Amino acid sequence: CAFSELGDYIHMPLRTYSSGMSMRLAFAISTSVTADIIIMDEWLSVGDEQFAKKAQERLRQMVDQAKILVMASHSPEVIHANCNRVMRLDHGRILSEA
Repeated sequence: CAFSELGDYIHMPLRTYSSGMSMRLAFAISTSVTADIIIMDEWLSVGDEQFAKKAQERLRQMVDQAKILVMASHSPEVIHANCNRVMRLDHGRILSEA
């Protein structure tokens, strides 16, 4: 709850949240556990600039502590910054490995 920075809004029904508030809460919950294996579809960025910076830091710590990261992304920069093995796929077929 504290990480989401929702304050007293945390006690309101989820259906009353804006999409940004919902994303903050979902991110806070999904990154509150330590995992040996993380499966990600794209690198996440949520919220305003201040919260996004805090979220990036938390995500980086989570990934650094994991033993295995499996990530799908369209960004070569994100892939090369976070992965030590890369497979390019096309409709489930391996096009290349590095």
